[in-house]
Amino acid sequence: MSRQLPPLDMHAHVETSVPQRDLEGLGAVVFAATRSQKEFTQTLDRHDQIVVWGLGCHPGVPEAHVAFDADAFREQLAATPFVSEIGLDSRSKVPAAEQHQNFRSILELCKGAPRILSVHSTGRTQQVLDLVEDVHVDGVVLHWWLGTEQETRRAIERGCYFSVNYAMLGKPQLNAIPHDRLLLETDHPSGDRRSTRPRRPGHTRVVEEEIARLSGKDVAFVRDLQWQNLVRLVDQLRLKQLFPTAIQRMLTYGGRDK
Repeated sequence: MSRQLPPLDMHAHVETSVPQRDLEGLGAVVFAATRSQKEFTQTLDRHDQIVVWGLGCHPGVPEAHVAFDADAFREQLAATPFVSEIGLDSRSKVPAAEQHQNFRSILELCKGAPRILSVHSTGRTQQVLDLVEDVHVDGVVLHWWLGTEQETRRAIERGCYFSVNYAMLGKPQLNAIPHDRLLLETDHPSGDRRSTRPRRPGHTRVVEEEIARLSGKDVAFVRDLQWQNLVRLVDQLRLKQLFPTAIQRMLTYGGRDK
């Protein structure tokens, strides 16, 4: 299966002006996070087949929070299976109370309209888990997770998935993530800034190789594992029809018994 299915990048930042042909040239399925509702609207006229554009309200972007509109967010959800980037950040200039309020609003909207949620938690891992548990929302993928061992167990028990990048290699959190919750990301251009070249969305090969080494498996196993986990998550949330047709076919193939 790994010869036919491309790499998965569950969290990257891509300029909305990049031509479709250039993104297809990456040779990967990329989940592209936006930082604001305004940025997301710039993707609505695109027709990408292997890129999934996320609807976001980044915790570190003040303009995104000033302009946050829950009613508009609810309407925009119909256009994507992916919500990103959202969450909390201790370093942000956005007041903590405002971050908390808007993040909760998004989680509540996504409880009624389930989506894959790529969640930022820098310096606020406990508070993110508190809100996820309080709202009881599904589909959470903890992006670049650096929580404690206890918090990681708590997230696993809650049903969260984790997307890991090059910057997490060697971190204890990587070893604590069970195989059936593991997804990969670049978080380009931040998470891969010290990675081997080419540093670009979709280039997760070095992370696949390290996970394969730690697991005593080969890279094909890690590639298959990611697709199996994504298929399970998409099926759980009943989101398949919201994906581009090309990715729907990949999800069908990725869910087959091997």
